[in-house]
Amino acid sequence: MKNDLGIHEYTVNSLHPPDLEKVPEIFTRNLGTWKGEFIKTDTRGHFFRSFLSTVSLWIEGSHYRQVNNYEYSDGSRIQLNFQGEFENRMLKLFSSSYPDFSAVAWDAGQDIICYRSTKSEDNALITLAETITLLADNHRVRSTQIFKDGIFDSIAFIEEMRI
Repeated sequence: MKNDLGIHEYTVNSLHPPDLEKVPEIFTRNLGTWKGEFIKTDTRGHFFRSFLSTVSLWIEGSHYRQVNNYEYSDGSRIQLNFQGEFENRMLKLFSSSYPDFSAVAWDAGQDIICYRSTKSEDNALITLAETITLLADNHRVRSTQIFKDGIFDSIAFIEEMRI
C-alpha cells in the first residue's frame, strides 16, 4: 500500500524516505523482509540443493541496504550484507561479505527488476543474472541464471512472501 507521497508503506520506518528522483518506484515496492525456500538445480533442471532464505531491504535517500539470512538443512546459517547507491536510476551494489562482489540492478518494466552481479568463489568468476517479478504487494518470484567462468552452471529460483 502506498502513502500520499507514492512511497510504499515498508519504507516509512526510515528517517529518510527514498529519493524518488534517484530511486525507481519499483524498488520502493520491493522493500521489507521476504521469506521463501531457495531452490537450486543443475543445468538440466535436476534438484541440487535448497535452503530457507530471509532477505531484508531498506532504502534511505539514495542509499540501499540488504541483509540475506540463509538457513541450511544441517542447521548451519549464513548472513550476507550488501550496500549500494542509486546513480542514474540504476542501483550499484557492493558487499562486505564478498570483497570482489559488484552488481547493478534496474527497473525492467512490467513489475520486473533485473539484477546482474559478479564475484569470485573457489577460484572461479561467478556471474548471476536475476529477475525479480513483483506479483502482488506481498508476493514475488526470483529466478537466477548462474554462470561459472562464463559457462552455464545452474538455475536458482525462489517464491517469496513479504513477512
